[in-house]
Parts: sequence; structure tokens; C-alpha cells
Amino acid sequence: MGAQVAVDDVRWLTPLPLWAGILAGPIAWAFDLEASYAVVKWACHTQNQQVLPLITMASLAVVLAGAIFSWKALIRTSNETSTDGDRPRQRARFMAVLGVAACALFALQIVAGAIPHWMLDACQ
Repeated sequence: MGAQVAVDDVRWLTPLPLWAGILAGPIAWAFDLEASYAVVKWACHTQNQQVLPLITMASLAVVLAGAIFSWKALIRTSNETSTDGDRPRQRARFMAVLGVAACALFALQIVAGAIPHWMLDACQ
């Protein structure tokens, strides 16, 4: 049982889920911003306003996935582990905390950027 926990622990502390948690927010925000600007003229012309909230929801889903990766990595590191050391577990905890914070910040940014889409139609 202990060996399985150790293997599972190491899997969540590898660089891929840690970097996925950190980069999910900025990538999703950039996608949301660029895709919304690219689609707005088409949405106005075709009167298909539903595509803009779909882009926002897809972006928020990516941010949520990144936050889940970071949260699972944060849970796998102990609370006694500091975030300011040079050991792998300390770096992993720092990256997990950074990933959770970045995802929260960029989710807020995506929602703030979507408010005009909810209040105005694409042609205004």
C-alpha cells in the first residue's frame, strides 16, 4: 500500500502536471481573447451570438483542468514543505501554489472579459 502511494505521489509531482497547472490559465485567456475577437464579426453578420459564450466556457474549462492539476499536486505535497527551497518537493509545492493562484486569476480575467458579451450583442 505504501509503495502505491509513493508512486502516485511522484506522478503528480513531475513537471508535466505542474507546468500544465501554471500555463493553463494564460493559454486559456489568450485563446479566449483572440478567438472572441476573431469571431465577433462573423457572429454579428450571422446573428449567431451563442458562439461567444461557448468560447468563454471552453476557456474556463481549460482553466479548471489546470486548477485541478495544481490542486492535486498541492495536496500531494505536505503542508510542512516550504515553498522556498531547492529540493524537488519544495519546488513542486511552489509550482502547485503558483498554478492554483494563476488559474484563479486568469479565470477571473476571462469572466471579466466576457461581461461585455453578456451585456451587449456582438454588433454593438
